[in-house]
Amino acid sequence: MATLNQRRKTDRERQKRWREQQKKDGKKQISAMISLKAQIILNREKRRTNSTTSEVIEQAILKIAETQKQN
Repeated sequence: MATLNQRRKTDRERQKRWREQQKKDGKKQISAMISLKAQIILNREKRRTNSTTSEVIEQAILKIAETQKQN
């Protein structure tokens, strides 16, 4: 059975591989602070669409750009 330190190391390595793959796919990590109201809406949309936080935010940004382009 793995020790806690071994598990943490494995988790860090897995996360590092995931981040590297995301970068290769052209993605960039961002950080944001959002209001409680926005968080509730985000979580509701995640459940409704069965999507990740990243997917919901990306779709919202792309929809904003599309709407502005049409106006």
